[in-house]
Amino acid sequence: MARWSSMDETVQALSELVKMNTVNDHEAVVADYLAALLKQHGIAAKLIEYAPGRTSLVAEIGDGNGPVVGFDGHADTVTFGDAAKWAVDPLAGAVKDNRLFGCGATDMKSGLLAGLFALINLKEQNVPLHGTLRYMATVGEEDGHLGAEQLVDLGYADDIDALIVGEPSGADKRLLTQPSIQAMLGADDATARKMMAANPTTEQHFIELAHKGSLTFTVRSKGVAAHSSMPTIGKNAIDALMTYYQQQTAYFDSFKAVKNPVLGSTVPVVTLIKGGEQINTVPANAEMSVKIRTIPELRNDKIIAALEKIIADCNAQGAELTLTVQDSFYPVHTPASAHLVQVAKQIGEQVLTQALPYFGAPGGTDASSYIVKNPDMEIIVFGPGNITAHQVNEYVDLDMYQRFIKLYEQLFTKLLK
Repeated sequence: MARWSSMDETVQALSELVKMNTVNDHEAVVADYLAALLKQHGIAAKLIEYAPGRTSLVAEIGDGNGPVVGFDGHADTVTFGDAAKWAVDPLAGAVKDNRLFGCGATDMKSGLLAGLFALINLKEQNVPLHGTLRYMATVGEEDGHLGAEQLVDLGYADDIDALIVGEPSGADKRLLTQPSIQAMLGADDATARKMMAANPTTEQHFIELAHKGSLTFTVRSKGVAAHSSMPTIGKNAIDALMTYYQQQTAYFDSFKAVKNPVLGSTVPVVTLIKGGEQINTVPANAEMSVKIRTIPELRNDKIIAALEKIIADCNAQGAELTLTVQDSFYPVHTPASAHLVQVAKQIGEQVLTQALPYFGAPGGTDASSYIVKNPDMEIIVFGPGNITAHQVNEYVDLDMYQRFIKLYEQLFTKLLK
């Protein structure tokens, strides 16, 4: 069979995927398309239904005698908003000036396909892979990592040694002149401009070796209503919630000096607060919601245990507080010295013809779910695409898309040699 690496075939596939409307749903059409591509090349795929119309996919190649290398990508996209604001139809998959435009082109149907074509090419070339290459295409990453959570529950993350998440890792290289980008890199203006000048491509990419986790929770306080003229026969839910809040603040203040070398510190943000029923009544109910971006040094499980103890102490003093965790996604940090990072840097700099700085991101990926049961997993986020994700006129640079197919082929081969 012919090798699936020609510009026409890979770009045609990407255009077809972008035409599929998978805004927060309907990922089954993508899974079916990927399964059909794999079947043409003798690669079996498992289709795993999350809900009607929502299907994840898992496919494996290799001899099974060695480490397990995972590749993760998601098939859903965020909404494209007002289509009239786009220069092209967001579901057309149109190509202009070697860029393919459309909702999900960058985030992350290009990464999803780059990993898939690398898998197919290795199979077609009969490249010996000593171990297992596990390809995972998930649903619902943009709304709670739904597919990844399901795959974790089914055991697909238990034995993964190294994971590549093919989320976009680039930016138009001209952005290196912006102070905000320079600050992210920890580089002065002269260094950033030198990096830009040395890069013969249109994009600058980075190896994301860390990203923060996320913890969202609500604390509810129950009191007893009473007329404001007789407050002693009531129980003020707001007072109890404020007592808890002061202790929560003291807890996080005690960790201000604890920082991750890439991600910085943990900063809790109270995002919602409400309480009471009317101006002349002792409030019977109050609640507060909090959003936290977490770091490995103060992981989600440790925070939750500490908050539960604070609530237990308050309740022992007469409060009636409860804690509800809406979501909990773990932080990720792989040291720069790790084998996966070093191999990705060596191969990536050669294939992308540029220096590849490391950085950490405040936002998360499916990796936050995979790492829960396997904290020793090495993880990087590294893929085609750029910072037009979630924006009008989202696009992917087709040169970079092609380069990442080759990059992934070499990376998988090296990791499973």
